[in-house]
Amino acid sequence: MNTPTLPHPHQRQLRTHFGFSRVPFRKNVPASSMFDSESQRALLHGLALWSELRGLALVTGPSGVGKSICLRRFVEQLPQGRYTVHPFNQIPTTPTGFLRALSRRLGLRPRLHLTDMFDDIVEAFAHHEEEHGTHPVVVMDDAEGMRPGTLDLVRRLTDGAADGSDHVSILLAGTEQVLQVLRDPQLVPLQTRFAYAHTLRPFGIQDARNYVDFHMDFAAAGPQNVFDDSAVRVLFHASQGVPRRMNQLALQALMEAVVFEADAIDERLMKRVLQAHPLYDAPRAS
Repeated sequence: MNTPTLPHPHQRQLRTHFGFSRVPFRKNVPASSMFDSESQRALLHGLALWSELRGLALVTGPSGVGKSICLRRFVEQLPQGRYTVHPFNQIPTTPTGFLRALSRRLGLRPRLHLTDMFDDIVEAFAHHEEEHGTHPVVVMDDAEGMRPGTLDLVRRLTDGAADGSDHVSILLAGTEQVLQVLRDPQLVPLQTRFAYAHTLRPFGIQDARNYVDFHMDFAAAGPQNVFDDSAVRVLFHASQGVPRRMNQLALQALMEAVVFEADAIDERLMKRVLQAHPLYDAPRAS
């Protein structure tokens, strides 16, 4: 019989102090239960439409804005009987490394030369739908480290057949750095091939309010107002609406409240968190 793992004592104290059943603002919220901001809803809708168009897609946005969880939710929503997804979360930056990783992912035999690997991959994609009954979708997250030569291979993989059909769809996602790489003159042909492109934006103030309420509901905090509106405004401006930063600062504020035995988080407490945090600028005095 397995002994249940008890929560860490400090987590129990945090839960007890606020009456939480679960600790909020953690990264382990399932993709299927993610918060929907306006920009996230637009992205998911656009990706669903793109999956029917096929070809190339591009998703960019600041680090921590929620690209990866949106991609996971998109993949979860794809009909398994129609699509086979090949995810890449850490993409080799060189052309040889990329093709080797993709070749292994497709179960192809090892090849010594780059040209042979590329031809084998193209052939595998060309017959994938006939052999497996599904359309292959390659999802490449954290693509900002890819080199121009590697990105050009992505274009060549999606050049299409003689009849104009797309044998594979590839989704690239990364921070603004991927846009800098895409501006390389040799990648002009790739720039014009994207069937869909979207920049995931940080939250606006109303999304930030809804995001805090979402996590309070997730924590089953009940009707109590743990974060008042003034605290949410400070949290929003300090994080610039980036969800990962909001999580970081909100958790810090909850811990600060427990330490100082505060029942709620107001503007004053939130500003004290920022003043003590080494990674954020302290707010100016009102």
